[in-house]
Amino acid sequence: MVSEEKVNRPCDNTPIRLRFRFRKVGRLRYISHLELVRTVSKAATRAGIPCWFTQGFNPVPKIVFGTPMSVGMESECEFVEFRLTERIEPSDALSRLNAATPAELTFLEAYYPDNKLTDQCFAEYEILVRTERNAEELAAAFRKLLSDPNLTCRNLTHGKASERVVGRQTGDAKVTVTGEHALRLTMTLGTSQGEFLNPDYVMIALDQETRFLDGSPLDNTYLIRRLEALDKDKNKFQ
Repeated sequence: MVSEEKVNRPCDNTPIRLRFRFRKVGRLRYISHLELVRTVSKAATRAGIPCWFTQGFNPVPKIVFGTPMSVGMESECEFVEFRLTERIEPSDALSRLNAATPAELTFLEAYYPDNKLTDQCFAEYEILVRTERNAEELAAAFRKLLSDPNLTCRNLTHGKASERVVGRQTGDAKVTVTGEHALRLTMTLGTSQGEFLNPDYVMIALDQETRFLDGSPLDNTYLIRRLEALDKDKNKFQ
């Protein structure tokens, strides 16, 4: 139980922000964002990070995440900020936090930022495709579709049919054949409010046009991985 003194420790209007960059891979790609929030909150408590706690009946550490990932995606560049009640050495916080989390959730950097999490506007993705089809032929079809600004994802949202034009953001996409039945796609997509595009929508649109996921789900599948976060000028976000 969190003590009343810890919960109500005073803080001014400019809380101390300690930002972490972390990776989430392997089996942890299947946990939801809410489960991730709980996991990191508990890890912060176990690590003894001096977090500012929320008020109320069930106080929890005040933690703010960057752009969340969908279930099933891996990432090498997720961000989270802890609101602290006192400054601590970032390297010490990094080692303590990693000691309290599994290897598939690794904190890579810790620092006091001079920008906002909302300054992240884009992200670089790689998508590894496994297919029973001929990889060269499928790659040619993907390249043609990804260069079409009218490429559209037709989906169900809350039980209602919807359409999202995804082709306007996929112009920089590259498709590489990595094996007889394997492809690698790379692309940069928006992550800011109003410009966000889930890379899964791109893959749904490609499947609707090519049916590349037909057949065995073990032999016809893809894995999305976020590689890098970028600012509005498409420089590395830090």
